[in-house]
Amino acid sequence: MRGLLTTLMLALALSACGYHLVGQGDGTGAIPVDASQIVVVGNTGKLLTLFRQKLKQSSDVPVVNMKEAMDNAVQIRMEHASENMTVSAFNASGIANQYKVTVSASLRMLQSGKELWKSEVISTSGDVFATGGAVAIEAQKERVLQDLRDEWAQKALGRLRSGF
Repeated sequence: MRGLLTTLMLALALSACGYHLVGQGDGTGAIPVDASQIVVVGNTGKLLTLFRQKLKQSSDVPVVNMKEAMDNAVQIRMEHASENMTVSAFNASGIANQYKVTVSASLRMLQSGKELWKSEVISTSGDVFATGGAVAIEAQKERVLQDLRDEWAQKALGRLRSGF
């Protein structure tokens, strides 16, 4: 009984101080409550396009392009986006047989030129195994990259929603 009471008190104390897991908040997170529009900008690419689509699907605030944006629109900037593939293992003959693929980027939120929120670098990574020829390796790399982009977008949305 005493253990149950202690657990209950700890849970109440944590919820009272605002503690929550990343992506599990019930508020708007980093997006201001009074935001009327969101514009997502950055270097054009598949990661930016996917993030914009996922944000548009999950946000109560309209996600618009730069031409449609009003002066006070919230701007989310994707920065330092990269997709890298590096050798992570070799076979007995010294030939690369495994590659590590990493997708990373950071986000900044601005409104009227003022920075409201900034994420640290968000990264996801996976492995590509070198089986078959160059075409097979490239096809596997593209499948892994698509999965990693999707995972990155989910992580980024979680950070944005939580405000962390």
